[in-house]
Amino acid sequence: MGGNIRISLSRLHRIFFICLVGMGFAWHSQAQNQETEPNFRLPDVPDALTAPEERAAYLALHYWDHFNFGDTSLITMPEITEQAFVDFISILPYTEKAASAVDTLIRRASVEKEMLKHFISLSDKYLYEPLSPIHDEDMLILFLRAQLANPAVDEAERAPCRYRLEMALKNRPGDIASDFVVRCRDHRQRKLSKIEADLLLLYFYDPDCETCRRVKEQLSASSVINGTMDSGQLRLFSVCIEGKTPAWDNASFPARWIDGCDEKLRIIREQLYDFKMMPTLYLLDREKRVILKETSVEQIEEWLRK
Repeated sequence: MGGNIRISLSRLHRIFFICLVGMGFAWHSQAQNQETEPNFRLPDVPDALTAPEERAAYLALHYWDHFNFGDTSLITMPEITEQAFVDFISILPYTEKAASAVDTLIRRASVEKEMLKHFISLSDKYLYEPLSPIHDEDMLILFLRAQLANPAVDEAERAPCRYRLEMALKNRPGDIASDFVVRCRDHRQRKLSKIEADLLLLYFYDPDCETCRRVKEQLSASSVINGTMDSGQLRLFSVCIEGKTPAWDNASFPARWIDGCDEKLRIIREQLYDFKMMPTLYLLDREKRVILKETSVEQIEEWLRK
């Protein structure tokens, strides 16, 4: 992500150390002259705040106190503005004030239209894009809600924001997954809610997608996934969302997988699931509640190992 932007635990630990001991400092300054060259400076956390959660909340809420939102030249300095944004969202999971902190950022950014657009684009880049190393739907929802609550966001920008929020709120962890019916290769219909399994791995795919083929091979070769299937705890349900196409007719799958196609394209037409990329994986429990949403083979393996 973004050439000079660093996303690391060591950096997060630096920020949290500052939060805990109450020291403010300017990073990216180093040998720079603070009065003549831009930099980003954290707020000074009051010594009176002693509990870690209080200090984390203060840091999140006052994170942007020293940032000049009116200076649009900072938009062209990713090593300052974009890096500060990445560090900011790394702090948010550690405080219950995350929603207020995001509201504060969007409100302050709205003093300059271009700056507001820039921070909205950063939230999309890091929180919405599925290949982002810090993709986080919980944080994305906070940003989308803050944007919709801000009168400075015009109607043209609100429409995609509303759509993304609507899709993000579907099939959340803990929700019952949206039900659907597919036609399997034996011509029988199978309904998601009727499949008996302690755990169910949903694999939505497009048979013409090369990445889907690679993930299918990864699933087929996974000793963790296959071992859990051998024990009878897990079943795998692969769903072609493109309908009964020649590519689906010619595709082959492991015999114990349940494989079907959405003949009527209802899943896409009714937007039952949010497909940011193909394939899309979900892990469900016995009641078809979502355990992992838009996840990866590695995350599924990690969950199964635990």
